[in-house]
Amino acid sequence: MADTKTTLKEYILEEFASDGDITIDDSTNLLEEEVIDSLGIFTLVSFIESKFGVSVDAEEVNLENFETLERLTKLVDSKLN
Repeated sequence: MADTKTTLKEYILEEFASDGDITIDDSTNLLEEEVIDSLGIFTLVSFIESKFGVSVDAEEVNLENFETLERLTKLVDSKLN
């Protein structure tokens, strides 16, 4: 089974960068690089909740948590542990 970061990265690339022109790493600012937008955040929340079986609280849905793959992974991993 893929780890959290790999699962999130694959989903982001498939869902938001399907044209293949975008590459992301741990520190890529997903918002500034326009990989995801505000609607994309909610799409990601839905994916995280269904894929990982966790609940993302409203106060956790903020720009800081969704800014980079690294921060997003930390959020999900904190929910899993």
